[in-house]
Amino acid sequence: MDKSVLICPVCGSQMSETITDDLEIPHFGKVVHYFMKCDSCGFRINDFSYEGDHPKENRLDVRTKEDLYVKIVRGPSSTINIPELGLNLYPGPLAESFITNVEGLLERFRSLFPLFEDGKDKDDVAKNIERAINGELKFTVVIKDPSGVSHFIQT
Repeated sequence: MDKSVLICPVCGSQMSETITDDLEIPHFGKVVHYFMKCDSCGFRINDFSYEGDHPKENRLDVRTKEDLYVKIVRGPSSTINIPELGLNLYPGPLAESFITNVEGLLERFRSLFPLFEDGKDKDDVAKNIERAINGELKFTVVIKDPSGVSHFIQT
């Protein structure tokens, strides 16, 4: 574990706490955990940096209700696409890693719907997400990850 002094990217004050630690985490491999906190403005970040091996593209054909329970390990640099539903999850500067299942991914997309403009397309996509969650729609989940961290875990 290493403690160091860094400057807050929000207010420019010295961060009150910064910690980094090298870890081995199941399904992610070697990672560096880092935590930073600024008492001046309240900014904080708690994230991981991954040691991926090489870029990967993984595909999962969801054909049955049981396929909704396949786990997804998503690294912060990955893009997740469900072409049949027109859904895309892109990486960003503060993208976080997560582990969920296919159903949980669909729920994440559904939870974002209040942010979109109303219209026929929004209604159609919402209905198709509902059908997918109920196992009534076949679709494909594609993960592209330049770090090679993201993957599916079939149980």
